[in-house]
Amino acid sequence: MSGRAALSPRSDFPVLEEVVYLNTGSIGLEPLPVRHAAELLGGQIAGRGTVGFDDEVEKRVGDVPRAAAARLLGTTPHDVAVVTHATEALCQVAWWLKPGAGENVVSADLEFPSVTYPWLRLARDTGVEVRLAPALDDPASFSLDTIASAVDEHTAVICVSHVQYATGHRLDPAGLVELARSVDAMLILDATQSAGVVPLDASELGVDVLVSSGYKWLCSAPGAGICYLRPELWEQLDPLFVGWKSTEDAFAFDARVIPLAQSARRLEYSTPAYAAGAALTAAVDYLLDLGIEDVLEHDLALVAELVDGLERFDAEVLTPAEDERRAGIVIARFPGRDGPEVAAALADAGVIVSPRLGAVRFSFHHFNDSSDVARTLDALEALL
Repeated sequence: MSGRAALSPRSDFPVLEEVVYLNTGSIGLEPLPVRHAAELLGGQIAGRGTVGFDDEVEKRVGDVPRAAAARLLGTTPHDVAVVTHATEALCQVAWWLKPGAGENVVSADLEFPSVTYPWLRLARDTGVEVRLAPALDDPASFSLDTIASAVDEHTAVICVSHVQYATGHRLDPAGLVELARSVDAMLILDATQSAGVVPLDASELGVDVLVSSGYKWLCSAPGAGICYLRPELWEQLDPLFVGWKSTEDAFAFDARVIPLAQSARRLEYSTPAYAAGAALTAAVDYLLDLGIEDVLEHDLALVAELVDGLERFDAEVLTPAEDERRAGIVIARFPGRDGPEVAAALADAGVIVSPRLGAVRFSFHHFNDSSDVARTLDALEALL
C-alpha cells in the first residue's frame, strides 16, 4: 500500500475488514488485547464470584487501572481517581465547588453538553452566572480568545474541552492555565477528545482538574473514566457522593465515620465495573507501547491527507489548518448538501462518520491508514 500505514496492527480491529471506521470521536474501537483483558476479568468474577477474588485481591485489582491512568497522565496514582465516566467526575467537582451569585463559570456554546450541563443545573440552586462564549454561529473562528472574551475578575471556573468534540479545535492548555490564573479561577479541562492522541502531563500542564472518558481515543470500554485532581485540590475535596470506596481503608466497613481516602480516590465511592477497569489498563498500555507522540503525528498526517483531498469538493473545513490547533478530528461542510444526509450516504458506502453542526465529522486514529483516506474520498466523489 502506498502512503501511510496504520500505526497499530489492523488485525487487532476485525471490523476494519468490513468498513472504513472514522468515528473514534464517538466511540473508539477496542483492540483485541483490550477486549480480551476485560473478558478475562469479567468472566472470572461472573463465573467464580469471590473464588480467588478475596478482599486483598479486589483491592489490588482496583489499584491497577488507577496506576495505568497515572502513567498516561505523567502523575502519581494519588492524584487520580478512576470514575465511571467524565460526566460523573465533572458533576462531583461542580457541586463541591458550588460557585454562587456574583461569580461566573465560563465555557462555550459549542461545547459537548456534559461540559456545561452541571453548571447550568448548579445555577438554578446558587445563582452563579454561566457564560457560554459564542461560537456556534461561526465555529471556525473558535479559539482561546473566544473563551478569554467571557472571562473577568468574577470568573470562578473555566470549564472547557481540550479538543472540541464537534469541530476538532485543540486549545493550548498553557494558555488556558495562564488565563485562569490571571483572574484566580479554577481550570477544569475535559480531555475526552484528546487523551489517547495528544500527550498529556497533568502536573506539567498546571490544570486544576482533568477528566476523560475511556471509550473514545483511549480505545477502552464504557464504564471507566479518569479524573486528575491537583494535589492541593483533592486534599480539600469533600465529595458530594460518598460510599464504602471513598474511605482510606475501604475494607474496614465502619459505618460510624467517613475517613476519606488521603488521595483523589475519595471520588470513587462504590463497587466499580472491574472489567471496564481491566480494559482501561490494557488500553493505556497499548497506547503507551505505540507512543502517544507517534499517535499524534500519525493522526495529524492522515487529517492533512483528508483535508488536501477535500479541496476538490470545495468543502468548507471548520477545523483549524495548523497542526498545533487540531488533533484527530476534521469537520467539513459540502456546498448544497445536508451534513446528516452525507454522513448517512457515506455509512451506506461503508465509511463510518458522524454528522455534527450540520457538517460531517471524520475522526482518524492509530488503526487508520492512507487507504482509509482514499476510500473516503472515492466515496465522496461518487456521492457529490
